[in-house]
Amino acid sequence: MRDDSRPPYDDDYPGDDLPELPEDDGAAPPASPPDADDDARTPLVTRSPFDDEDDTPPAFSGPPPVTRVAPGEPPAPMSRARERQRRRRQAPMAQQRGPRPPRQIQRPERMKLPQIQIPRVSRTLIAAIGALVLIALIVIVLGRVRNNPSSAQPNAVWLGTEWTYDQPGAEQIAALAERLRRHEIGTVYAWVSWLQSDSTWRGSTNFGNVAAFVSQFRTAYPDAEILGWVSLPVEDSTISYRLDDAAVRQSVAEFSQRVVSEMGFDGVFLNVEPVWNNNQDFLDLLREVRTALGPNTTISAAIPPDWSPLDADIPVPPLIVPGTVWERTYKQSVSLLVDEMVIMSYNSGLSTAADYQLWFAHQVAAYAEAVSELGEGTVLLFGLPTYDEALPGHDPKVENVTSGVGGYRLGLQQAGDAAGWVRGVAIYADWTTSEDEWQAFDRAWNAP
Repeated sequence: MRDDSRPPYDDDYPGDDLPELPEDDGAAPPASPPDADDDARTPLVTRSPFDDEDDTPPAFSGPPPVTRVAPGEPPAPMSRARERQRRRRQAPMAQQRGPRPPRQIQRPERMKLPQIQIPRVSRTLIAAIGALVLIALIVIVLGRVRNNPSSAQPNAVWLGTEWTYDQPGAEQIAALAERLRRHEIGTVYAWVSWLQSDSTWRGSTNFGNVAAFVSQFRTAYPDAEILGWVSLPVEDSTISYRLDDAAVRQSVAEFSQRVVSEMGFDGVFLNVEPVWNNNQDFLDLLREVRTALGPNTTISAAIPPDWSPLDADIPVPPLIVPGTVWERTYKQSVSLLVDEMVIMSYNSGLSTAADYQLWFAHQVAAYAEAVSELGEGTVLLFGLPTYDEALPGHDPKVENVTSGVGGYRLGLQQAGDAAGWVRGVAIYADWTTSEDEWQAFDRAWNAP
């Protein structure tokens, strides 16, 4: 059950003292991101409710203004990055429903046949035909095996420091694994750290506990993928814009490598915010992390929604923030550098569940259509909110697991064939999800 006594934000985390969001005055938004004195902000991942100063997974109520956004450029060449991803996995299946056993191939029993005298030429011909038949059988069998969907469960969830820092027991971790299986969750983003303003990584004394949790969780749930959640606040009231700083990017890349090599994660989940449309520094960071981790280690990234798409026939939030809608080419550029994009499809600022479903569906269709143009590779997940009221962005009566799954399903329909690149939903977050919400999620997810 949710512990409402715990504050949703920690006082010591930078960026809490945010101004009120302005209402839309009906004017067209400027063509560039807000000026430095503009207080417009858009939300991404929301901070977890941890009281201890050393236990604070960061996330922001919205991005501060950024003025260092480079002009757009076409997506990076597809061949090298897409070939790496093609080697890693096949095109994803929409709304996968858990493991399917591999097809069993029955071998016929050997039979003793009478010897038949065959002329030498006929033997050669028969051997050639037999070889062709064998090759055809191998192709058919491999095709059936290749086309079997992955056994991984489709959905994801964020885990906080109560798991990675607090040394839970083996029985607790086993119960967690069983709960995740029951809700078809096969990927977890487990909290590790965030880069502070002094360029040190928060909570470093707990990294041994993090590694221990990864090992225990892997034993309890070997089929799951566990990614280390690493955050980088790009800019706020206490931090000057730093994504263009090569030393900062190198620090994130090196730490991501530690998360995998020292702590045992399967890869990293990067929560970098804010990232405005066509920000080339973000692409540079992803390239450096990819170089550090190599081609076969999973990189997942938090991605902002198309928050206020003015050219779409959907309800638009009252706050219009320029730069929060990524161009298709920029979506594709990011897609080529990661294995998984997790779109933060909440904090819409909308006032009805019906409007939220239409807005959510737009996120699914827009990202699926953009990524599908590149061929096999990157998979998409879409965030579902379960945290408490945080007005004006998030109203739980509007944004919840039921309305979110409804928007997700509608988006799959709108995406058509591109829906094959959508894997599932990601619940934000484990520590804010009550048993009633888990049950509501199961009803919505498993509805006919």
